[in-house]
Amino acid sequence: MRKQAHSSFPTTGTMHVMADRVLVDTSAWIDFFRRKDPERHELVATLLREGRATGTGIITLELLRGAKTTKELTIVSELFETMEMVYQSPATYVDAGKMGYDLARKGYTLGVVDLIIAQLAIENDLSLLTLDKHFMIIAKNFALNLLAA
Repeated sequence: MRKQAHSSFPTTGTMHVMADRVLVDTSAWIDFFRRKDPERHELVATLLREGRATGTGIITLELLRGAKTTKELTIVSELFETMEMVYQSPATYVDAGKMGYDLARKGYTLGVVDLIIAQLAIENDLSLLTLDKHFMIIAKNFALNLLAA
């Protein structure tokens, strides 16, 4: 069953300590690859080992686009070939657009990529692991569950 992001009475998201399947956002992947924070690195490594890390096309695109070397490009490509992926449908774009509309009426302007990522997490019942604070705005207004990192 798919949760709708748009609603007259939005259900707000929550912050989880651990979740079943987790959509790992671009910011968390960059942190993982750069090994900036040992605890967050281990969290992503655990999600990968346990098969709970989930990806999507737009996150793959962002990481591939940001690769600095052919080696990085290969590592990211191979990683996302082995991971569970979630895909957007036409309804994903409609719901993400409505989410953006509702947030804009409350004074928040968020990028379309972030709206799509949030909507994919919502409709697939995934928690989102991210370092980007603006996802907290979405979680306060919609059923987006953020994983504490």
